[in-house]
Amino acid sequence: MVWTVLAAAACALMAVSGVVAVTTGRMLPTLQGRVVRPELWGYGQLVFASGMATGISLRWWASSLALGDGGAATALALIALGGALQWRAQRPALR
Repeated sequence: MVWTVLAAAACALMAVSGVVAVTTGRMLPTLQGRVVRPELWGYGQLVFASGMATGISLRWWASSLALGDGGAATALALIALGGALQWRAQRPALR
């Protein structure tokens, strides 16, 4: 239970930093030099955090093996998509 609460707090912190990046364009000081597009980075943070939250919440709503597998696949896809968006935010936009 403690690990679930800590993981949920990490998801919430990631989501807050994503919302700040999307709305204001501000980043953490360690990321300011690397990230070219802060808004895209923020969207990646939000998608990544939602994937983590989906994975964390599996223990409560996945009552069958099929729901568990589907939820795990969804969580993995969201985490991968969020990571891809964050990776892309470190490169200039394609023209």
